Amino acid sequence: MNTEMKTTHKATLWAWLLLAVLCCASLEATARKARTFSRPAWVGSTTSTIRITKVEFADTATIISFHERYKPGWWIQMSKDSWLLGDDNRKYKALRGEGIVLGEHYVTPPSGEGEFKVLFEPMPRKTRFFDFIEGNMQGAFNIYGVHEEGKAPQVPEEREPFVMTPELERQFFTADTACVRGRIEGYSRSQGYSTMLYNRCEPTTGERVPLVVDIREDGTFEFRFWAWHPVEGALLIEGKDFREWLNFYAVPGQATEMVIQANGSVSCASAPSGPFGRKRSLEHGVSELCAYPYDEFSAVSDSLGFKDFTENAMRRMRERLRAVDYVAWRFGYTPWECHLAECQTRLAHGMAVFDYEMNQHFSIDWKMAQEEINKKMAPYRDPANYRFLREMPCNDVSVWVLRDLDIFLNRYEFSSVMRNPAVLVGSMEPDSVAKEDAAMMAVDTAILGADEPSLLGRLVVLRALSSDLGRHYSEAPSMYDSIYQNRLAYMNCEVLRVQAKRLLEQARRRNTLTYALPDTEGGKLLRRLTEKYRGKYVLIDFWGMFCGPCRSGIERSKPMRKALRNHSDVDFLFISTEGEGPEENYRKYVDEHLSGEDVVQVSRDDFNRLMELFNFLGIPHYETLDRMGNVVRSGLHYASEEQFRLHLENLKQQLEH
Repeated sequence: MNTEMKTTHKATLWAWLLLAVLCCASLEATARKARTFSRPAWVGSTTSTIRITKVEFADTATIISFHERYKPGWWIQMSKDSWLLGDDNRKYKALRGEGIVLGEHYVTPPSGEGEFKVLFEPMPRKTRFFDFIEGNMQGAFNIYGVHEEGKAPQVPEEREPFVMTPELERQFFTADTACVRGRIEGYSRSQGYSTMLYNRCEPTTGERVPLVVDIREDGTFEFRFWAWHPVEGALLIEGKDFREWLNFYAVPGQATEMVIQANGSVSCASAPSGPFGRKRSLEHGVSELCAYPYDEFSAVSDSLGFKDFTENAMRRMRERLRAVDYVAWRFGYTPWECHLAECQTRLAHGMAVFDYEMNQHFSIDWKMAQEEINKKMAPYRDPANYRFLREMPCNDVSVWVLRDLDIFLNRYEFSSVMRNPAVLVGSMEPDSVAKEDAAMMAVDTAILGADEPSLLGRLVVLRALSSDLGRHYSEAPSMYDSIYQNRLAYMNCEVLRVQAKRLLEQARRRNTLTYALPDTEGGKLLRRLTEKYRGKYVLIDFWGMFCGPCRSGIERSKPMRKALRNHSDVDFLFISTEGEGPEENYRKYVDEHLSGEDVVQVSRDDFNRLMELFNFLGIPHYETLDRMGNVVRSGLHYASEEQFRLHLENLKQQLEH
């Protein structure tokens, strides 16, 4: 090889080497330069505490930058099991955090704002949108449909809607026993609990029937209950240092199987099937997404009038409905599951309007002149201002499934428009009650622009019947039989008539002034606690340190109780649960406000059994036992000393003569 050829070969070689270097440098530069969502937006989020500020699609990781805004010194926690769902329907696991340790507390800085990043397995650079999923546990941070601003994912329009046909409605109301069973992973008695509480509520009648669920030593459980139709439910678990609500769904005649994880997440080993089956929406729950953002409620309600607040709530509702539609498409909801989520969203935002109205009602200074009160209350008594109800599922039996229906109906039946002085008669005589019912249903039809009362309006009447029969039937059976007959006219379908008849029959069975404690675990427990009071009447106060109304009742009744101390006919017993905050604070409160009284603390499990015994879900709650230890249906209550003594004498006259 000559010199010239050698020179040419060297030049070529150097050229190739230079090209390779340049290519490597270019590739390295390309690898370093990640594609970004510099202005990320999203379809819906279950949190207002954190938001995404930047998304980077790098070769080695997808990097999500978060901004957190919360109370200084308070903490949040992001699960180490968080993941991303790409538009390719693949899961991309969390790798680690920067500025946050996944699975550990992140304390909000003194400024109330913080910044951190989470690195996930790398998603493709061409990813158009994705979902951030922390999990399905209570309080999980889920952000759906993350995309570059202006490039929102499009939900297909050709989707099958759910229609409640007459045949489906007949299947919907197939009453039977529902079964829920499952296991708690890693359960141990040392965790401080051996029961859960199912806070059963029949929203159509307002009945509350707590059910204690026993947990076996291996963490398994099973319970059954009668259901008129598919229902949402929640189990309450309270241990030494935690309190969790665990959602489930049950269908009459079927079994639901739950697996409860240590972090509070719930998965369904098997779920009800058929036209009202529900599994995907439980595994990818949207309860928080459906909810009205109450973290902004105070600020918005303080700055907006009734009409503007209502418009704001309905606008937020439509935003949430679009988010629900996206999640339903993304996770493959059935038409029934999508329909339920939409109904839940509507009820949640309707409740926000009622909550606004309720707050305004309570803020009125009722000592003002009546003319001024009427002027301030006029907007809240005008049916024209409640037309948002036309966007609610007022005639859809599907909403009977939802736990939120009970609260929604409570807000509706006690709203200012329904409790307008022009509507209320103020008498329990059958004719007067009939006039009041007719006036309320006239309001219902005026609001909805209908010719007859809505289904929810008729439920208001049914709930009123339930309340009246439950409290007063034993005092005047013939009068309440007449009220029942009058209200039966509003029960325009077989299901409502069956419920009304059941309520009447229950009331007739309770047509006694007292009843004996049942031979249940709760009954046996109360007998042990009250054995020493035999021969006296005893007022039992179920209370708690964290309950403001409880403390208020105790403190207001202190002079009366002091005057009645050592009374020959009556005693007081105060029952709360163990773990009522710091022991020092509890003892200090008892010494100051309950000195000289019988005060008992029971375990959470025992308190659950007492709640089941007396069918109460909240405190304060009061019960009265007579001299023989029987429960008095219309018992004693806190009042002035004079009124209390009068009530006690009336009881003695009724029961002892």
